[in-house]
Amino acid sequence: MAKTVASYNTIIAYDKIPIIRGKQSLEDYYTYTKICNAIYLNSANTSHTKLFIPTIFQRLSFSLWPNFLLTQFLTNQGSLRSYLHRINKTPSPNCNYSEKAIQTARYLMIECSLFSNDRPAVLKSLPPTLVLKYHINTLSITSFLTNTFKALQEESKGE
Repeated sequence: MAKTVASYNTIIAYDKIPIIRGKQSLEDYYTYTKICNAIYLNSANTSHTKLFIPTIFQRLSFSLWPNFLLTQFLTNQGSLRSYLHRINKTPSPNCNYSEKAIQTARYLMIECSLFSNDRPAVLKSLPPTLVLKYHINTLSITSFLTNTFKALQEESKGE
């Protein structure tokens, strides 16, 4: 039955939708987005993500298609010691290297000396929001994040 219906040559007449309904739909969308933004801004659970995406409106301006790796990075989860400590899988949230700072995704991306030789120049010069907006899908950033998370996974397997 679905194939039969799909084969119909139906023309949708968008000019039959009243203008007031279109205006109402836009107003509903922006009201909903404002509510989502307020919830996001007031949530304590999104503190790490807000470093990269300060508002919902900014996220909507990105041409970003998250994947598993990027989602772990933006939410500060995966093999990061801060996350593993939070779920009681490791005794300390601190990085194992010389700095002894708390190991977060932002810390690894910008500061950790272990990855300083592999860190793309754009990560050293731009704030995280601009990196996410303009460079996150570039080969250098993608490979850096992939290699960083692989190294963390290997490290966590050895513990």
